[in-house]
Amino acid sequence: MAAILKSLAIFLVIARGAYGECTLRNLQVRQYGTGKSLKGYHEYSVSIFNKCNELCVQSNVKLNCSGFQTVEKVEPSILRVSGDVCDLNNALPITSDATVNFRYAWSNSFHFNPIFSDIHCYKS
Repeated sequence: MAAILKSLAIFLVIARGAYGECTLRNLQVRQYGTGKSLKGYHEYSVSIFNKCNELCVQSNVKLNCSGFQTVEKVEPSILRVSGDVCDLNNALPITSDATVNFRYAWSNSFHFNPIFSDIHCYKS
């Protein structure tokens, strides 16, 4: 029994190394003020990157949007606000090193925090 468990543990370590590790933490959110204003509010540019390895995509990405407000129209296919949760990229897959971008305008910046994604890793 111990030999089987040891073999299983070795297999899992090898498999993880082969396909890489991909977690919600691999979604990186960066934003900055553009220096522009809209209706008296500061404009911000947001970029969300998938930093997983090339074998993994993240889809159905959801962000915590509790309290998010904007006077700038954000394309709903990019960011759809539904109560305290925002759907990103129409729930479509975000591939490795892909970026989803949008802009919004408000009196202060908002911290977009990824709270969920479906992660799919493929064999090479």
